[in-house]
Amino acid sequence: MTRELIIGGIVSVAFTRRTTGIIYNSIYNILGKNGANALLYNTGRNVGRAFVEKEKEITKSENMELLNKCIQIDIEAGFGEFEYDVDFNAFEGEVRLYDSFLAKAWIEATGKKQEYPVCALLSGYIAGIIEATFGEKVVVEEKACIALGNEHCLFKVRKDILGD
Repeated sequence: MTRELIIGGIVSVAFTRRTTGIIYNSIYNILGKNGANALLYNTGRNVGRAFVEKEKEITKSENMELLNKCIQIDIEAGFGEFEYDVDFNAFEGEVRLYDSFLAKAWIEATGKKQEYPVCALLSGYIAGIIEATFGEKVVVEEKACIALGNEHCLFKVRKDILGD
C-alpha cells in the first residue's frame, strides 16, 4: 500500500513498514545475502549522494551544517534517530541508529529476528551522505542490528583506501 506525500517540497511515495519489509525480504530471498547486500549498499550510496547534492543546492550549506540538516530531515522522515560519532578529519568512527525503520520493517514482515544485519541500504546511504558532504570516499559496515536483537544498529565508518 502506498500514498503520495510532500516531504521538504519534494513529492514522495510512502510505503507501510510492513510493505517495506516484504520488499526488502524478497530482495534477500532472490539475491541471497551477498547479492542483496551489494545491491542495497550501492543503491543506498547513490541515494545518499543524490540527497546531499539536492540539499546542498537548496540550502547552500556545506560540511557539518549540511550534514546536520540531512540528519534532521532523515529523522523527520522516520528513518530513526541517528548519532554520528565520526572523526571527519580521519573519516573514522561510528554511526548509531536507534529505531531503524528497515530493521523494524524486517521484523514486522518476517515475525522473527534475523541471523545477520539487514541494513545494508542504510550502510550505503550513510557512506553516500558522508562522501557527498565532505568529498572523501568511505566504507560503512553494519556491525550490530536491531533485527538481530541489538538495542540499536551500529555502523562502522572508515576511510576507503582502495577506492571504487
